[in-house]
Amino acid sequence: MKTIFALLLISISGISQTVSRGPYLQQATPTSIIIKWQTNTATNTKVNYGTVQTNLNSSITNTVSSTNHEIKITNLQPYTKYFYSIGSTTSTLVVAASDVFFRTMPNYGQQGDYRFWVIGDAGTGGNSQRDTRTAFLNYNGTKNIDGWIWLGDNAYEGGFNSEYQSNVFSNNTFENQLKNTVVWPAAGNHDYNNHIPFSPSPAYLDIFSLPSNGECGGVPSGSEKYYSYNYGNIHFIVLESYDESRSSTGAMATWLQSDLNANTQPWIIAYWHHPPYTKGSHNSDNSNFLDGELVDIRQNIIPILEATGVDLVLNGHSHVYERSYLLDGHYGYSSSLTPSMKKDNTSGSYPASCAYHKKTQTTSSHKGTVYVVCGCSGKNDASPSSGWPHPAMYKYTNTVYGSMSVDVKDNKLEGKFITSTGSVFDSFTIIKNAGGSKTYTVCPNELITLKSTFPDQVNWFPASQQSDSLTMSTPVSTVVYATDLAGCIKDTFHINVISNPLCSVTGLNEYDSNEIMVYPSLLEESNTHITIESMYSMSAVIKLIDINGKKLQNEQMELIAGKNTLAIPNALSSGIYFLKITTDSHEKNYKLYVK
Repeated sequence: MKTIFALLLISISGISQTVSRGPYLQQATPTSIIIKWQTNTATNTKVNYGTVQTNLNSSITNTVSSTNHEIKITNLQPYTKYFYSIGSTTSTLVVAASDVFFRTMPNYGQQGDYRFWVIGDAGTGGNSQRDTRTAFLNYNGTKNIDGWIWLGDNAYEGGFNSEYQSNVFSNNTFENQLKNTVVWPAAGNHDYNNHIPFSPSPAYLDIFSLPSNGECGGVPSGSEKYYSYNYGNIHFIVLESYDESRSSTGAMATWLQSDLNANTQPWIIAYWHHPPYTKGSHNSDNSNFLDGELVDIRQNIIPILEATGVDLVLNGHSHVYERSYLLDGHYGYSSSLTPSMKKDNTSGSYPASCAYHKKTQTTSSHKGTVYVVCGCSGKNDASPSSGWPHPAMYKYTNTVYGSMSVDVKDNKLEGKFITSTGSVFDSFTIIKNAGGSKTYTVCPNELITLKSTFPDQVNWFPASQQSDSLTMSTPVSTVVYATDLAGCIKDTFHINVISNPLCSVTGLNEYDSNEIMVYPSLLEESNTHITIESMYSMSAVIKLIDINGKKLQNEQMELIAGKNTLAIPNALSSGIYFLKITTDSHEKNYKLYVK
């Protein structure tokens, strides 16, 4: 008996450890991330990581033995790519490779050029799911995917752990993308097995580690079922439309209001499973079981979102693609839609037509929202509901599979629906705070760079040039115009040329006769200081003057031999400025350019 027991121990200890799920990424922030995976046998946990694939010079370990591994890495650099490996203190199970990496978030509020991949009702484990994935990856090419949005019904039919394993984490489904792209999921009714009695508890909340305590920006929700997070200049809101109260006074709605009130990001994107407007495989006019959620959301939740400036709402559930006009105030059944509820009658399909333009300088409330149903990443229903298409929808199809890209670049948001065959079926654009008038005061023939409020290429007049900016000079005052490529949004630049004796001053990048150097002569609007370098110690009066002769700064400085920092307390707008430095024996002017 002792011999048999010893042999059994040897046999067990000799089992080779393998990764049965993952790795996959959760809860990215500018300085941290969570990596999760499962193994077939219990061991301790170790992650090695670094910014160079061949030099993983940092590590973190959890000594607790488990088959479910979760490591949170902190003290990382914002918007930085790290390679990593996973395993235990004695073995490496997944080695660092070109596709084994994570990227931290940019700092909250930072503008950039960000892309998000959106899938809905994807988890069938079938060829339609794989084709949708492959088509998007081919469309995306080498561009970074900043986040992966799941709209619910992530694993059919009941959201069981085994279905997540076969339809999400293996069988050539999403396993290769999960190890380098952070997932931000919402739950659908199938993730809860439609509440069929005696079904096991949902695997969804065990599989994902979601930010219930405000770990990723936003107000803590206290629940992993609904939460929010920031990414750069975007605020994301994830709701739970099936298992939570959808009352306007319920816990979720109360949290939603407080979260929106606290938000400071200019873009707001919200998503959950059940759409407020659809005539696809589900009908948003139906208040019965399995569709009553749609009515509740439209009546109780949509008014909160629209009043606080939501820009885009993404949903699944209906196995079609539908995209609305820019809407506001449509809280009833489809027959109640009126022309006044369309805030912008254009198609939004820029540049073939005008983009949806939201002017939000004073308030973002009730400026309009685009609603998208993308529930066809793994399923498709050829027979839509009665009344198809919904009158709120501009673009729709019930015959294709696909997913979406959502790009946010500065003050522009662009959504595209990419079919499983690789074609772009729909494209829409939202632009904020574009157009207007600006005046520049310059010296005669002074070079000046004009930048449109539209973040892409524009048409310039009278220059007859298509570019993202225009550098020009003129001997006399003039007016320059810029329009977006569809000719819908116009910027007007008034160039005021003045005669000022200081215009003859040149910017200096070397020591002058007074043995003083000022740099840089070209500043960004965000610059907070300039450097004054002196050959020896001296007392000086420093004056900062704008081109109209207005004195902006006047202070006494004791210059030391070497570099001296002059703080600029107020941000300078673009234009030309003069720095006058007066010592006991000399006076010198320097020209500064702010772009």
